[in-house]
Amino acid sequence: MNVYFISGMSANCKVFDAIELPEGFDKQYIEWLIPFEKETLDEYTHRISLDIDTSKPYVLVGYSFGGIIVQEMNRFLNPLKTIIIASMKAEDEIPALFRLGRKIGFSEYLPSRFFKTNDLISDFFARFVYRATPADMAKYVSYTDPVYTKWCLNQILYWHSNFACPNLYHIHGTKDQMFPFKLLKDVYAVDGGDHLLVLKRSREVSNILAEILYK
Repeated sequence: MNVYFISGMSANCKVFDAIELPEGFDKQYIEWLIPFEKETLDEYTHRISLDIDTSKPYVLVGYSFGGIIVQEMNRFLNPLKTIIIASMKAEDEIPALFRLGRKIGFSEYLPSRFFKTNDLISDFFARFVYRATPADMAKYVSYTDPVYTKWCLNQILYWHSNFACPNLYHIHGTKDQMFPFKLLKDVYAVDGGDHLLVLKRSREVSNILAEILYK
């Protein structure tokens, strides 16, 4: 059975290389596309899903922003299961910082040079999201196109979870810096795991994935 993985904002799917799936499941990567001008989340989600083979059963796995994408895919696809990692799935799980950013229109006030400076974006995600050095994250942070970056930020800030995604499973670290664990319900907890648990705690994540896939 194919298991399709989508990474977090700005990150490529190499972040999943250390994840191992049990026998009978094949890991497939879906990489990010650059959004078209004024492309909606629904339009983008349809476009990025075109490589999914829907002729046979499959599973979707989304990490961070990828978790939002795979939930949105369930509006028009029927995966056997959907698994999100280090993400959010309900309105009451949205972090206070995101709510504030939505309220003040944070992304609209950022100067254009912020989105055009690749090193600045990479450095921000490495230091404040992934808690790693830019050098360590260089092979993972690939998508810093300004159109892509601003579009993703807007989708994250203004996403409303108004769709009950069926057969949804949630893996999350208790020390996640972006999505506070205390806000979450119904999760498979990785004790001490932070937002980069797919890299730092890949063995535990792999074990939980196997448990979910065999359900």
